[in-house]
Amino acid sequence: MRHPRAHAWEAVTATAAGAGLLAGLRTAAGYPMLSAPTLATAGLGLAAGGLMAYEWLSPRSWLYGPVFWHAHTTERAIALTFDDGPCHPYTEQLLEILDREGIRATFFQVGNNVRREPNLAAEVASEHVVGNHTFTHPHLVWSRPGTVREQLMRGQEAIHDATGIVPNHFRVPHGWYGPQVISTAGELGMRCVGWSVMAWDWDRPPWDVIQRRILHGVRPGGVTLLHDGQDTDAFPKADRSHTIAAVPHIIGSLKANGYRFLTLPELMDLDALDPRQPGTRTR
Repeated sequence: MRHPRAHAWEAVTATAAGAGLLAGLRTAAGYPMLSAPTLATAGLGLAAGGLMAYEWLSPRSWLYGPVFWHAHTTERAIALTFDDGPCHPYTEQLLEILDREGIRATFFQVGNNVRREPNLAAEVASEHVVGNHTFTHPHLVWSRPGTVREQLMRGQEAIHDATGIVPNHFRVPHGWYGPQVISTAGELGMRCVGWSVMAWDWDRPPWDVIQRRILHGVRPGGVTLLHDGQDTDAFPKADRSHTIAAVPHIIGSLKANGYRFLTLPELMDLDALDPRQPGTRTR
């Protein structure tokens, strides 16, 4: 079943194509290219096309279907999420920190890494929420629906084999959601997830830079993105020591500022209580 928002992006597509065609026809008919009607029509087409391109590549996409990236709330609550694991020894170190702090987080695991370290994947799933991050961490934005489906299903299979869990949350690698990615995930019963703040920690900046970037962007209802692995590369290439060093400082600072930590499903439940959300309960 197609998501109702498919009609929205179809309308935007029609607007972009129609405006471009009309501007071209006016020019071909001899109207000045710089006339106000032609410029306005071309501008409308460019704006619609730009919106389509932006939403195709956005981790906060809304045009092609729902992507959850924050909760509508004024409550100081956030979800910590980690991508690309499991990866020894950083995932174990992260689990120790979270256990010490009494925090449950959400881990988007790569199926190939789960195959490599099934026991570690199971340890994560025993205490935290696990999501699907594909099987081999490819760019899916231009992929055909069949390729998207294969990546998601192989990821599901690997995670289920190791943990006994079938994830119902999905984060696309690199954050680029095309319409075929969102629709395929929905057909497989998975909700797409983006983020509200990240630290670009895959580039291994110093731990204090990671901390500063996260704290600067945190807002009530936010979803943070950090990494406990790297694509499908295992230790020692996947050096996440700077991220691990930053996490206790991030948690300490957020706790000092009155934040509490939720898993993604819990944050989604909080979002569902917002009276601005159609068809949801009020507080």
